[in-house]
Amino acid sequence: MKLHHYFRFILVLVAGILLSCQMAPQQSSDAKTETTIFVVRHAEKADADPTDQDPALAPEGEVRAQELVKYMKGKKIDAIFSTPYKRTQSTVQPLAEQNGLTVQTYNPKDNAALKAQVMQNYTGKTVVIAGHSNTILPIVEAFGATKPFDAVADSKYDHIFKITISEDGTATIEPATYGAATN
Repeated sequence: MKLHHYFRFILVLVAGILLSCQMAPQQSSDAKTETTIFVVRHAEKADADPTDQDPALAPEGEVRAQELVKYMKGKKIDAIFSTPYKRTQSTVQPLAEQNGLTVQTYNPKDNAALKAQVMQNYTGKTVVIAGHSNTILPIVEAFGATKPFDAVADSKYDHIFKITISEDGTATIEPATYGAATN
């Protein structure tokens, strides 16, 4: 008699385990990994010396750099890239400090290498890239997004582009502006 109860207990236990496995939420194997890239033009540069190829930010550019921090508030930033120039570095430095990051430099003439580095090391994360009026749209295209317009005017400092790259490599773009409007 005891043996019969023992087998019945085992049968009920196994049935309970099987039932709980069927009712337990399944881990989704189709969870999507999106990579988010914000491409921003450097802020207003100082025009004191027209022969200076590496000017610092103008006072309004320093304000815009702080506006970038406000614009990105609440977003977890995993990496920040900039060209080696003072104006691009200074545009993202306050954001880097706010997020405890070091600004990584990239060659503005090699977007393929920039894309490879970002996609190899930061897939599924959020990255900010600072560039120049003549480089931000080629960066957008390098990541597979369609540029929203043909050119960025040299007087336009308020552009920011959010590129979202899905797990299958499809890129979408959301153009926006931040800080004081420029023309």
